[in-house]
Amino acid sequence: MSTLDQVKAAAAALNSDEQVEFFRWWTQSDTFRARQLAALKRDLAIGIEQLEHGRYRTYDDANVMRLAEEVGKAGRKRQKGRRERPTA
Repeated sequence: MSTLDQVKAAAAALNSDEQVEFFRWWTQSDTFRARQLAALKRDLAIGIEQLEHGRYRTYDDANVMRLAEEVGKAGRKRQKGRRERPTA
């Protein structure tokens, strides 16, 4: 069993208050923050490259609401998929 599997199993055995405390501890850890920062830097680098190569869209009052609706619809679909997925 990998270390990750051991952590998952231990977290699953915690009661809900302990799980919240564990989650808070993890999100405040240096390791978590370093990973989040690295992911943010990667996303920014991708966005800058896309801008430099002209791969972007501009939005105005007429089409920004359509964009918001599409983003909302995609988010709801993603959330629905997460709820339907069985937990291991």
